[in-house]
Amino acid sequence: MPSTPGLEPIVAEVTVPVTVTEAFVGFTAQMSEWWDPMVSPDPATFAGIAIDPNGDVTMIHGDEQHVWGRVTDWDPIGHYSQQFWLGHDEESATTLDVSFTESEDGTRVRLEHGGWAAGSEDVRARYTHWDQLLERYAAHVS
Repeated sequence: MPSTPGLEPIVAEVTVPVTVTEAFVGFTAQMSEWWDPMVSPDPATFAGIAIDPNGDVTMIHGDEQHVWGRVTDWDPIGHYSQQFWLGHDEESATTLDVSFTESEDGTRVRLEHGGWAAGSEDVRARYTHWDQLLERYAAHVS
């Protein structure tokens, strides 16, 4: 099925000098440590991110919690995916799909943010931070 112009997945990649499992743990369990607070509902109160492997992805701001995703696949030897609605309505959830592949230099991490519906071009255009977030992630796990 051909993609609709302006709705193709956003793709970001990075290679990190750690094992696949270490890369997976760094991406998921340690997301709070590398996520940029500026990419949150309230940077001043950002306190972390909690991921339930069988459920919600939650951003913590002081005493408040904001659910912004739901885990759909949790495989520590190669794959993580979730529904994603940070910055848009849950009814219009998109998908984050992250693969962890062994490479000559460690692990290649490929993030694909897709599942954009017709009419969501303006929302999609706001997601310009994946490369910078993966740079922060790479610095954290390296």
